[in-house]
Amino acid sequence: MTRALRIAALALLPVAVAASCRDYKPADPPEQPIAFYHNVHAGDNKIPCMYCHYTADRSVDAGIPSVQLCVGCHVPGSSAPTALRGQAALAFPKVKGTDSTWFKEGQKLVNYWKNGEGIPWVRIHKIPEHAKFPHYTHVNVGLECQTCHGPVQEMEEMYQFSSLRMGWCIDCHRGNTRLSANEEASVQARSTFLRRFRALDAAGADRRGQLATYPNQRASTDCMVCHY
Repeated sequence: MTRALRIAALALLPVAVAASCRDYKPADPPEQPIAFYHNVHAGDNKIPCMYCHYTADRSVDAGIPSVQLCVGCHVPGSSAPTALRGQAALAFPKVKGTDSTWFKEGQKLVNYWKNGEGIPWVRIHKIPEHAKFPHYTHVNVGLECQTCHGPVQEMEEMYQFSSLRMGWCIDCHRGNTRLSANEEASVQARSTFLRRFRALDAAGADRRGQLATYPNQRASTDCMVCHY
């Protein structure tokens, strides 16, 4: 049975690779419970990505902002005792009247806070369960959020900018994806893959085969790196 499964998996591999290389067209973004404008927060107000996605440099997941994090900016006294939540009121953005989009969307946040409920954000970026993408390794090696997620500071509605397919990942690991000068310098200095090869160079090992195949490779493409 195991042999049959292996043969079937090998037969499907070319299909999977071909699918990962087809043209990618971003899908329409899903409707969120609150209209959160990335271009206002990350763009106009220049809030760093990791202020909201605060686990990206130490966790596999980047983390989705909690209601408590949001009210820390939008509702004064959000650290007050739970008994006082019923008195919560929107303080920012400052609006006149109750008919503006800003007030209506902000009031949704206040109501989640008053009711002690989390915001049911709809997930946008999702890779298959059989693959692993640890955010912290990519952030700590020096990649910018925009490299994978696109110009979020310009997005009114967040959408999946990159395909997140295997071929897209491998292209970057093999050095085919263009990075900014600062990113490239950081990756060259911090990549465990490149540090290991520099150690082999220092020991006098012959790695000409690897250089001849992918001379610009910056990270491992071993199957177990992403499918462990």
